[in-house]
Amino acid sequence: MLLGRESLAGMRQHAGASCSGRTRMGRAAASVGACLVPRPASIPATSSHRQLQDKRSQRGLLLPNRQRPLAPCRATLDSPEIEVLVEQMKAMRPAPAPREQLQRCLDLIDDINSKDPSKVEYGGKRVPYRLLYSGWLSEWVEKLDPGAPDELRILARGKAVESWRLSEIKRDDYSPNTAGQRQWEADRRAWLAGRLKGIVKEAGYPEASQKLVEDFMLGRDLPDPRDVRLYDVTGPLSTVNYRLLELLLMVQTLRDAEGLVFLQHTFPRMFEELPADEVVKAVRSELGGMSKRGIATALQLPWSPLQRKLLATSLPLPPGWGEVLRGVEGAAAASTHPGDWRFKDFDYD
Repeated sequence: MLLGRESLAGMRQHAGASCSGRTRMGRAAASVGACLVPRPASIPATSSHRQLQDKRSQRGLLLPNRQRPLAPCRATLDSPEIEVLVEQMKAMRPAPAPREQLQRCLDLIDDINSKDPSKVEYGGKRVPYRLLYSGWLSEWVEKLDPGAPDELRILARGKAVESWRLSEIKRDDYSPNTAGQRQWEADRRAWLAGRLKGIVKEAGYPEASQKLVEDFMLGRDLPDPRDVRLYDVTGPLSTVNYRLLELLLMVQTLRDAEGLVFLQHTFPRMFEELPADEVVKAVRSELGGMSKRGIATALQLPWSPLQRKLLATSLPLPPGWGEVLRGVEGAAAASTHPGDWRFKDFDYD
């Protein structure tokens, strides 16, 4: 039987469609079959495989995402090579002299804080809380660094100046989300920084001092004293950046003073009223940035045996912790084990 051209063309199209359909179905079946085939289990790494990985890691042949993370920086102002420069900087400070401008600024801050509506019992009388707290902080700054610059003393005295007015910045005036919360907190910090900056300006300090106080209040452009290396503060021809050292010491002194105020006036009450695990958590949160000198000062405060034991558990361990123990409690305390043979003849008396 003869077929026309149109019939032959239709048969070819039908055959092509059926073939392509079978091909697509075959590919799909193959892919499904490949998915259904069980994959071999991962082969555990042998010792030779680990050795090969170690060699590759030493040669830098492993991919960047497989490299181990770098250890955190352990260099601080307490490092011996930087501590020498800090002592040189302190020796170069001008001789102590009457600071009429500083006293005028502190009097302005005290006059404002004396209007604090929040009062607490202290020494048998009712005292404005902000005035009391600023006095505690100023005392510790004076003890830790007697030659501290004016800006640090102003910050210690005015860190919470007129902070009871922060309640006027309503949270409901901002959007109810994370961005609104952050903006609300930023506006509160900016208001407090602007208030203290205005007092410093009223006392007659230059623009540089005003900006430094504002930067501290806002936490802006401040160096970290727990992440400083020798080449950060030194330059060519043995030059030393004493300005940066002074700024680092100001940050660390203020942190130590705040931690010591917390330990002296808040920790005893928390110790009596809260569970031990909550006290440990709070102490670690408050004292995370203290220096070795600050921790040694905290250990020398008069504590009961239980309080001292809890503090020993919760205080952060800075670099060179053994040196701190040797300076406070003697050589035997720096041993990693009480039965260390190196101190078998140590006399505890």
